[in-house]
Amino acid sequence: MQINMSSWRHNLEEIRLLGARKFAYRVWFEVGNRSGLREKIESGRVRAFEPAALDFDAWWESLGREHWFRQIRRDVESGVAREQLRGWLGKDGEAELLKQAEDALGGQIVCFSRWSADYAASGDDVSDRVTAKIDWHLNPRNGERWPLEASTRVLSHAARCGDVKYTWEINRFPHLYAWVRAYTLTGDSKWVRAFCEQLADWEEANPYREGVNWSSGQELAIRLMAWCFAVAAMGADNAFTDVDFERFQRLSYQHAEHIDANIEYARLAVHNNHLIGEALGLYLVGSLFPEFGRAKKWVKKGKKLLLEDSLDQFFEDGGYCQSSHTYHRLALHYYLWAFRLGAFEDEPRRVELKRLLGRSAEYLEQFVNEADGRLPNWGANDGALLNPWTACDFGDFRPLLTALRYLGHGKRSFEGGAWDEELFWFFGRDALEAPVSPVARESRSFGTSGLHTLRKGGDDFAVFRCGSVIDRFGQADQLHVDIWHRGKNIAIDGGSYCYNDELAFHRWFMGSASHNTVTVDGLDQMLLYRRFKWLYWTQAESDGVAHRAVEGLHRGYEKLGVTHRRQVSALADGWRVMDTMERTDSELRTFRLHWLLGGDVVSPVYDSELRQWSARFDVDGICGTLRVEATDQASGRSTLPERACAVQCSVAEPEPSSEVAGWHARYYGERLPASSVSVEIETRRAIRFVSHFEFDD
Repeated sequence: MQINMSSWRHNLEEIRLLGARKFAYRVWFEVGNRSGLREKIESGRVRAFEPAALDFDAWWESLGREHWFRQIRRDVESGVAREQLRGWLGKDGEAELLKQAEDALGGQIVCFSRWSADYAASGDDVSDRVTAKIDWHLNPRNGERWPLEASTRVLSHAARCGDVKYTWEINRFPHLYAWVRAYTLTGDSKWVRAFCEQLADWEEANPYREGVNWSSGQELAIRLMAWCFAVAAMGADNAFTDVDFERFQRLSYQHAEHIDANIEYARLAVHNNHLIGEALGLYLVGSLFPEFGRAKKWVKKGKKLLLEDSLDQFFEDGGYCQSSHTYHRLALHYYLWAFRLGAFEDEPRRVELKRLLGRSAEYLEQFVNEADGRLPNWGANDGALLNPWTACDFGDFRPLLTALRYLGHGKRSFEGGAWDEELFWFFGRDALEAPVSPVARESRSFGTSGLHTLRKGGDDFAVFRCGSVIDRFGQADQLHVDIWHRGKNIAIDGGSYCYNDELAFHRWFMGSASHNTVTVDGLDQMLLYRRFKWLYWTQAESDGVAHRAVEGLHRGYEKLGVTHRRQVSALADGWRVMDTMERTDSELRTFRLHWLLGGDVVSPVYDSELRQWSARFDVDGICGTLRVEATDQASGRSTLPERACAVQCSVAEPEPSSEVAGWHARYYGERLPASSVSVEIETRRAIRFVSHFEFDD
């Protein structure tokens, strides 16, 4: 028998990165799933639900006068919320919101805060209903349905059913936030009846622990939060009956019990935002229903996980373990919910927790584009937005940053705008009167997180990725550069697109080739061993920002005898990026410099006299020129032949291209055309690329 030594080496590296404890747990988990043992253990743990001896009104009074949910109800019933929403939305925004809410009644759901999909069950008769019947197991992208079988086995059907996130999205109930806001504006009980109908439909279609909607604890927690927000805002309406309240209790109990039974997977095998969300789910149910027999245990366990096991996910420099702005936002939203639910009310570490969240807020503030609140599309982006309750774009971080600023300092970071709606739902009307105290944005380095920002102004800046990989999930993006000019993202990060479908695109978006960096022989900086598993994590070094420049290197190609060093400099008329490919070998290698631009590029021109390649670009009306030159480091001569350059541009929908280059995705499940510009040199020598971005203004 021939032994594959590479495979053994990769397996050993995977075990090393996991650590002995996590590896042992993963082995037990996988064996338990495949053998059916976990299914038998879980079925033995099921406890019959016993409804609390409280009707809705009694339960509501038991929450306490200062409970966050009571604030939400007061603001809705008093008309304060309606007044505020109309001010933020305006007539056009109000009409758009009501249309979105009406569309959701018919099964047209806005997914990932961006695009709509039809989840209505085929052949449904809605004559006696407010809403269309929903197919809770449908993947709307391919028409496939997930089977109803044990949650421990159901994901094995992924090859046929496709990306499970397209199914999970409707089961997160994102449209409930639109229905609550529509109810706030109109006072129409049909929005309450719609919620109650779907709650009953969901329970009927998703038997306890059967099907894909019981297969992820974090999904259960996110769903619980949407339901709880709806009950807080609309539960006092007469359309919300005792039967609906009992169903809400029963489903809450089952969700908490299932999370509790499986949370060790999030703690030991994943240890990222999943753990925070599931811990919050336990605390949420336990604190809302102390009459449940296991409520005290859930409260204690959830709080302990939030205070002890989860906090090491946040770095001292303010960054987050998953190397992703989107996941960072999700984790911070969980903690905001925990604060407003009173999880840390009498906690001695409450001030310390606020400081931790404050560091994260200050960190994220340094990457904000002041024109629209967006951040670079850095890291994995799964489209998660826990509270889609503002009119702001998915990519606008001002809602979160405003709420965090108020939590920590009693102030707001931005002048009033639609982003204040999140502040309102979290903290009430008085918070809107908090003074505005903007955070100073400047050139900064965050060494642990591996991000550096060079600022020439609020909407004129560059972000440089250079820092050793220190956690399991991310993208192979060392020395990537984002460039923003006058509020427009000129050189962009491609994003993620989707996780589980169209694997060629998944690899492209995760890999080094899609990023604004240099690749060697077409290889990634790390080894993508499984769909979400990088091995041989890249080491990188940087001394940080100094004198309007930042420099760093990474050793991802060291096994090939190549070290990549990059310097990014702010110039009066643009930016200069210098890449030095240091060599300790003499092999013939291909070096590919890549730039992904967020707009149109005119065909490149080669200047034989200057030995320089250039192309005009237009990004949303911002015009300029990208110039590239390449030199042999030993001789100082140009190594850039006339035909060394290639420009690849995608074909826009609805004519999808199989060519992976030239796409970007700011929203999950949607890819849009960009301009993928690359320069390739094949040589045995050490070379240097110099890229100049010059703007017409």
